[in-house]
Amino acid sequence: MHLEAASEHLPGDAEWKALTVSAPKSAAFREDLYLRECWADTADVLTDGVPALQNGPTPQNSPAVQNGLALLSSLALLTFKCDGVAGRRMVRTLEFLDQHDFAVIAVAPIRLNRHSMRELWRYNWHVYPIDRLNLMSVMHAATESLLLLLRDRRYDGVVPGATRLADLKGAADPAKRRPHELRAVLEPPNSVINFVHVADEPADVVRELAIFLDRPRRRAVLTSARENAEGDLMPAALDAVRQLEQRYRAHDFDLAAALRRVTADPSVPAAQRDRLVSAVSDGPAMSWDELVAVLDPADPHTNVWDFVCVATAVLPAKRESLTDLLPAVTAADWLAATAGTAG
Repeated sequence: MHLEAASEHLPGDAEWKALTVSAPKSAAFREDLYLRECWADTADVLTDGVPALQNGPTPQNSPAVQNGLALLSSLALLTFKCDGVAGRRMVRTLEFLDQHDFAVIAVAPIRLNRHSMRELWRYNWHVYPIDRLNLMSVMHAATESLLLLLRDRRYDGVVPGATRLADLKGAADPAKRRPHELRAVLEPPNSVINFVHVADEPADVVRELAIFLDRPRRRAVLTSARENAEGDLMPAALDAVRQLEQRYRAHDFDLAAALRRVTADPSVPAAQRDRLVSAVSDGPAMSWDELVAVLDPADPHTNVWDFVCVATAVLPAKRESLTDLLPAVTAADWLAATAGTAG
């Protein structure tokens, strides 16, 4: 009986050091279905078929292996959230990427569903109340979107491209953002509606490719990354953005304007309108069922983004006293790890 297929390989110790500097992440991802699944494709495609990114007797110092690991370390992954599509933040994001020396080397259309979004944020969304999870199901499956695989032209051999971009993304808290960061440039209205997602480290890039894309499509994306490593597919990205913007209407993401549009509906009873206005104005939070009784996102007459704007203002934001299971990794963490190894 064959217990393990020849393609079933996991990163070795040297590869894990190139994938993450987070011990909790390394422990969690070693048996993660998505990382295992995409690692086999990454190892195969980025080395052009030389299997030395995998465990086994293959020499680890071959040019194909070293080039494959270097390319993987230079990659970053960015996806536009559905609010980024409706909010018309995609061109602004592409301009930011170009200004900060990230080249587009693969483009793929994507669409999340309630399962894939929960897998993507498996280690973060436990902090959300159930009502907030309901909102996420509406927000992140509202439209088709776009995945970009990027190469960091400034990759220095130490800080991965994914980590440099994650640092440049900036904080969710507006008070902690700096003017040069992507979230400051995109001007999100709050911490929930924030337009883009980026992977933190190479390990996250590998895992997330398997969540967003099935095997044929992720191998095509990885092949594009290898073949266009010295190029830039910005024209293809801009064309894909134009197609999405033609397909989906724009939204202003202005809470006050959304509230005016919602409360102008004469079919909404006055008491419910007053409750909604009170909740938006720092009154008691509303439950999901209470909100949907006033404004149902499943109703074809409801503007889903008006609903989202209002919902982010009236639903409870977080469960108490919980933190991310896998805290974000920064460039400072990679620099410290490199210094520790050198020491």
